[in-house]
Amino acid sequence: MEPVVGLDVSKGNSVVQAFLARNEVFGKMEMIPHDEWGYLQLDRLLTELRKETEMEPVIILEATGHYHRGLVLHLNRRGWRHIIINPLQSKRARGTQLRKVKTDAADAWHLAEMYYRGDVKPHRTWEEAYRELQHVTRQHEFITGMFVQAKLNARALLDQVFPMYTQLFRDIFSATSLLVLQRCLRGETQNMDKVFGGATGRARSKQWVGEKLNQLEHLLEDWMTHPKSDSQTKVLEGMIVLLLAFLEQLNDLEERMQQLASELPEVELVKSIPGVGDKLAATIIAEIGDAKQFKDPKQLVAYAGLDPGIFSSGKFTAMSSRITKRGSKRLRRALYLAVQCGLRRSANVKIKAYYDKKRKEGKPYKVVVIACANKLLHHVYAILIKGEPFKT
Repeated sequence: MEPVVGLDVSKGNSVVQAFLARNEVFGKMEMIPHDEWGYLQLDRLLTELRKETEMEPVIILEATGHYHRGLVLHLNRRGWRHIIINPLQSKRARGTQLRKVKTDAADAWHLAEMYYRGDVKPHRTWEEAYRELQHVTRQHEFITGMFVQAKLNARALLDQVFPMYTQLFRDIFSATSLLVLQRCLRGETQNMDKVFGGATGRARSKQWVGEKLNQLEHLLEDWMTHPKSDSQTKVLEGMIVLLLAFLEQLNDLEERMQQLASELPEVELVKSIPGVGDKLAATIIAEIGDAKQFKDPKQLVAYAGLDPGIFSSGKFTAMSSRITKRGSKRLRRALYLAVQCGLRRSANVKIKAYYDKKRKEGKPYKVVVIACANKLLHHVYAILIKGEPFKT
């Protein structure tokens, strides 16, 4: 049998156990840190194993969050053969043992044993472009969530400190509005026309600026007589600084997202679907990666967690079933939003027709939207495999 190395990855370090053959240990178990010295230690062990067996060893490890990525990058650079497996797969295999043992050493041994038994199926791989796009889209989602919460908190303070200000802008949390509000709270109302006129990079007409300055002047007169708390005013000023920082980060992330999306033709293909915009298309591609890794659309649906869970035993068969939700929640959310956008004003004719059909059958709204998301994912898979845009 060929030499195998079981590698149990954790935060900051990994446990390594090498085997010459099944149940034939090579050396002692070692714990290597995820740094330059630890990688050199791993290279030394693999070189000795290759010299001893005159065969190329294979490393078996789990996809452990983001902790395994630096290690996998080193293995790729050094040209070591390795297989990344799904943690659910190894957990299911461990459940077949009589003894319940969970240690790093036991996990490393078990990973090698899985390979010798032939139970190892390679986990899906990611190209660097997909990985970076995924990182940017997830970061954008995270910042957007904090931005929304910060806007809610700021709006509550604004209603107490300067309630009349909401009459000035349609979007009171735009960059221009926040800069104007910041200067008003600080009492810096000189040269306000520069802020209105394009200090944020957007040119404004003189008529629009004049109208806003005149309206702001009346609002400030009323505000001076409005009772307000100095402590709340200072907190609101801090919230504005935070909101401006969020806006700057979101703009930078959106620019980077567009740059990465332009390098992936799959994003343009998904954008051809009515109701799917730039951000949704980038998110869908970032979470799917290379669609060719899925043998059929059912595998992709299962990866998204949109497949129904089936329970049947003997004469009993469950009458109702729910989706498994075992895949990418971000992909599910993006598809859910894409369906809702496609239903709005009947933008996506095919999805709208399918939606109306299921609603006439008496299905609840959310059940039908999930069914539409399943169907939409079949469309996404088809256009990605064929390399052709969506046809209405």
